[in-house]
This record gives sequence, C-alpha cells and structure tokens, in this order.
Amino acid sequence: MLMLLRLLLLLLLLLSTSARAQTIHYVDTDANGASDGTSWADAFPDLQAALTATASGDELWVAEGTYTPTPGTDREATFQLVSGVALYGGFEGTEMSRDQRDWGLHETILSGDIGAPGTATDNSYHVVTGSGTDATAILDGFTVTGAYADGLFPRNRGGGMRNVNGSPTIRHIIFRENHARRSPDNRDAFGAGMYNESGSSPLLEDVRFERNVAGTPGNGAAGGLANRFSSSPTLRGVVFLENEAGALAGGMANESNSSPLMVDVQFIRNTSEGWTGGLDNYDDANPTLVNVVFFGNACANYGGGMTNDTNGNATLINVLFVGNVARNEAAAGAGGLQNNGSSSTLVGVTFIGNDAPDGAADGLGHRGSGSVTLRSSIHWDNGDELVDETSGGLDVTHALVSGGFASGTAIIDADPLFVRAPSPGPDALWGTSDDDYGDLRLQNGSPALDAGDAAHLLPDVGDLDEDGNTAEPTPFDLAGGPRVTATTLDLGAYEGGIAVSNEGSAEARSAPDLGVLSPNPARGPVTIPFTLPTPARVSLTVLDARGRTIARLLDERRPAGSHTLRWSTADLAAGSYLVVLHAGGTRRVRTLILT
Repeated sequence: MLMLLRLLLLLLLLLSTSARAQTIHYVDTDANGASDGTSWADAFPDLQAALTATASGDELWVAEGTYTPTPGTDREATFQLVSGVALYGGFEGTEMSRDQRDWGLHETILSGDIGAPGTATDNSYHVVTGSGTDATAILDGFTVTGAYADGLFPRNRGGGMRNVNGSPTIRHIIFRENHARRSPDNRDAFGAGMYNESGSSPLLEDVRFERNVAGTPGNGAAGGLANRFSSSPTLRGVVFLENEAGALAGGMANESNSSPLMVDVQFIRNTSEGWTGGLDNYDDANPTLVNVVFFGNACANYGGGMTNDTNGNATLINVLFVGNVARNEAAAGAGGLQNNGSSSTLVGVTFIGNDAPDGAADGLGHRGSGSVTLRSSIHWDNGDELVDETSGGLDVTHALVSGGFASGTAIIDADPLFVRAPSPGPDALWGTSDDDYGDLRLQNGSPALDAGDAAHLLPDVGDLDEDGNTAEPTPFDLAGGPRVTATTLDLGAYEGGIAVSNEGSAEARSAPDLGVLSPNPARGPVTIPFTLPTPARVSLTVLDARGRTIARLLDERRPAGSHTLRWSTADLAAGSYLVVLHAGGTRRVRTLILT
C-alpha cells in the first residue's frame, strides 16, 4: 500500500511538472485585465514583468506594440533571455495557436527608447541580452531597435543584443537602427546590431540587420554583427542592409578564432569609413560562406565587399561580388575582396563590376603570407581583375579572367555571356537604390559552361539539401539548381545556361527557370523574368517568411521562350519574401527583399 501511494505521488509530481513545462504567458501592452498573463484578456502589459514570472519550458506570447526594458530611465535595464524560455512576437492578441501569428503584419517592437522620447543619448545600452544562455532560449518574431550603447566598457558593445558565453536561438528578428559608440574610457564600439563574445554561438535564422551604426568616422567596428573570442554563430537566411561602421566592417566582423557558418546570406549597401564595407575576418577567424552575395558595399580604404586579414582563412562556395567599391584613400587594396596574410579557398565565385580607383586590384587582391585558391571562378569587368602582390599567392585553376592570368591553369579570356550584365543605374554610382545587380546566369554558348571540374566541389557543409550529409559534394548552385551535370562544372556561382535568340526569346537549357529579380532589394515595382524550354502552365506565387502564400501573380499557360512580369509589391511591409515559379514539373525560388 505504501509503495502504491509513493507511485501515485510520483505520478502526480510528473504530471504537475509536465503541465508547468507547457505554461504560456500572454503579454499585451494594451491589456487592462488582471495582468497575470493567464489569457489575452488578462495579459501582462509589461514584458519585463512577464519574464520574471517564467520558468524553464514556458513560452511568452507577445502581442503587437512597443515594449521597453524599463518604464523609467535606467539605461542598464535589458530584456535578459533565459534558457528554457521562448519569447514569440507577432501576435494580434486573439490567437489560440502560435501558428496563427504574423510578425510582419503585427510588428512587435523591443525598443531601447527610454527616457525622453526620440532622444537617443538616454536610450538603453543593450535592448536584449542573451549571456549565459543555450539554444533553448528563444527570441522569435520581434523588431529590436533604439539602442544607444555609448557607456563605459562593455556598455558600448552590442546595442541591439549582447551575448557573452551565450548561444540563444534567434529567428524572424529585425535589428534596426541600433547604435554603438566609443566609450568614455576610450574603448572602441563593436556590433551595434549584435555583439557575440567568449564562446557565444547563437543560431540566426531569417534575421535582418538594417541601418545599424557602430562608431563615428575613425572608430567603431561591425555596424551589423560582431563575433569575437571564439564565437561562431550559424547564420541562415540573414540580410545585412545599409549598416555602417566608423572604422571597420559596415556589415559584419569576425575576430579571434570566430568562424561562423553562413548560408543564404546577403550583404547589401553596407559602408565603412575605414576598411571593409561588407564582411571582415581577422586573427584566425575562418568562416564558411555558402550561397552568399555582396552587392554594392563600400569603404574608404580596402575591401569594399570583404577582407580576410591575419589568418582570416575563409572558405567561399557559390558567392557573388557585384558593384562593391573601395575608395582607397590609403591607396591600397581591392574593391571586391582583399586577402592579407591569409589562406582562403573560393569555389564557384563570380566577381563583376567591383572597383578600387586607387588600389592595386579592383576585383580580388592578395598580399603578404598565405594564398588564395580559386577554382571554377569568373572575374569580369572589374578593371584589374586579380592582383598578386606576393609571388605565388594566387593559385588559379579553371577560371574565366578578363585579360587572362598568366600563372593560372585552364584560364579563359572571353566574354562570359551573362544573361544580363549588372549596372549601377542612371546615377552611375554603385551602392545606391537604383543599382541593377544583373542576371549572372550564363547564356547557352558561354565559354564558362562546362569549363570547370567537378572535383573542385567542396563538401556540403551548409547541408543545402537538408539530408544530414555534410560530407557529400555541394549539391546546389546559388539559385538552388543542381550544381553538377555529368562530370563537369560551370564556372561562377550558377550552373546551367540560358539560350538567348536575336529576338530576345530564351529557353532554359534543361528546365524552366526563374531569373534574377530586379531591382532587389526593392522599394517599389519589381521585374520577374522567367524562361520556358517548351510551352507550359506557369504558376508564380509569393510567400512570406513563414511560407504562407500572400500573392498569386500568374496561373496560365505560356509559350516557350522568355517572359517578364512586372509586380508592384504594393501594400507589402519591408521584409524577406520568396517568389516561387512552378512550371513543367519544376520549382524555382528567388528571395526578394523589400525595404
């Protein structure tokens, strides 16, 4: 009998624990009920109060509105994430299921604008903090904005979010217009959007860093994201748009054994008043980039798109560098990618339209120890395409290079025949809103088709096909199509070709295809090109970041050839969307960024 009672007590305890682990706390700044978080009607009006009521396994459902870390003026106040606790934003305040929320429609803002409204200098140092957490600490569906990190060290690092030995899960988040400044004790600012250090390796999925600013001219690094001291996050579907730094890395900086994995990441129009407009890797930072683009980034000195420095040994797979500019006020370095004292490997990359007016190289440059290994790449219309300031520092095989490259092997010097070449637009300036990044797929008849070697393919470290096998060769190109046909490889970031006739009709070499959206990012109408090898019924739809269909643009039979559709994008909020083509049993997808 005693044993039975013990078993019953244990069962009751387990049931109680299980029920406790599933507690949902409701938060709504407009709620006026009991304020105990038990329902939408009785939701906590204050997010900070709701956080203090949580235990491991709990969820916070947060309705649209603006929430600050404190109702007062304490700049130290922050939203501290907790392991085992998940914060979900994007609710209207009536939902019964988490799947019903829409973070694009119901913006849920975590704001550092405390003190005097609209005055930045009294704002929170860090809006969100994830220090000491693991992956079970979740932040999902919020906009983080209004930080002003200008205090004594370390209060000048990580305005939007600061992680020290913390690795939370970050999904569907926008870090917008956060600031970091040099501290009163003369310490440089880092990571206005997010700062990771001391083994912080969060997961970032569907995250945007927009118009964050680190430092002032001459100081400050990583306007968007800084990773330091063995911090190696995983980034999937992340966009860096128009972030700024006073000295180094407008978009992102990796330093001191920080080696993130970056898949489907975009660096667009980020700027630095010193070095490196887009991405900087320094001091044993060895990132891996898969399906990444650098569009229109700029800096005052070298590395408009990207810099590897002092054993910043990066690996790049299926990467574009288009229209990046280094003004070279120090008269050194490259517009696209500068490699200094580092050993980097690039497979399936395309450089076009990059510029360094007073530098040694417009496209890619190398100096110092180390080397750059280039395989199956295209270097076209960059001016000085490849410059090796150290004899033997560039190992180039199976590449198309304007003007050739004497020390390379299997080098082609001929027009690659892109479907549409990029253009800086009517203002003739890269890094502005009228840029056209082109359609850098290859036409049929391009000398770059089948000119590579499939043996050059690197392992699928990004698991692009989601089969769990990261040892197999990279299966897809930048557009998501098969990377290998037979035993050959096309040069550049795209596989397969488009045949363009004198009349402008086009057909995919092997299947229907969806062209490069233009412009992208966009603030208005977008042109959507697609090609059909044979007549087919065509479906064009637009999905939001949750995969929901929000627009049906086309559903009809079309003849073989080249087609374009002009879409207004009216009434859509800024964010990331997918344009999906279904035709002839083929599915093609393009990401569209609306700003």
